[in-house]
Amino acid sequence: MTQTLGDAPDWQGYSQWRASEGTAINQFVTVADPYIENVVVTNWASFNLYIVLDSGIGITVAVIWYNDAAYSEVADTQEWVLNAGNILNVTLPCLSPYAQLKILTAESGNQIVTGYFTPQNLAVTKATYLTENNTLLKNDLSLAAGANVQYQVPYIMVGRATLTLIPADNSGKLYAACLVMTEAGIQQGACGLAYAPAVALQGVQLDFNTPAYPLVAEVVNTDADNAHSYYLYYQGLSQ
Repeated sequence: MTQTLGDAPDWQGYSQWRASEGTAINQFVTVADPYIENVVVTNWASFNLYIVLDSGIGITVAVIWYNDAAYSEVADTQEWVLNAGNILNVTLPCLSPYAQLKILTAESGNQIVTGYFTPQNLAVTKATYLTENNTLLKNDLSLAAGANVQYQVPYIMVGRATLTLIPADNSGKLYAACLVMTEAGIQQGACGLAYAPAVALQGVQLDFNTPAYPLVAEVVNTDADNAHSYYLYYQGLSQ
């Protein structure tokens, strides 16, 4: 039987005919050799982008939307920064019929990037991020006197997040912070600080907005003489 346009809602035949099928990415990216791919998303509602920096220092991922097939009239641009081990999983509303994906780096050596991009029929009104697995959970860990420890937040996202610090004792000597990192893995700011109260097992929660940069959750022991234990929880709440 010949497929008709009426079959599109069942298996998207018409929409696939009008747009690309998506592309897998497995690429070495350097300063001189960025990854650039033009994508036609005509008649698709959104665009899913999944990127992992498997090895290297850092990359910048950009989606540039164009109004014309010559890729000359820019409609909008969106960017994210990743460090090694970070994941970007975002569904973007299609802002124009044509998009260009760029993966660039300002860091030395090879940045090994894997992932995919896929036009799809899921309608979204804004950049929509995976949040279900964007968590950190550290239970009853001891931090040495005067020490600090950092944990990388797994997913890049823009939206609301919470960081909860619970001290195991009543010393009041611990605090937590959510640090914002550059492409080179250097701290460029913080989303805020959460100071543990001097009450055992009473938590303090920090609520903040996350930028399109890698985040690191840090716990600091300000006691120069004694170790202290804690519980730490991070949850991305975008959507």
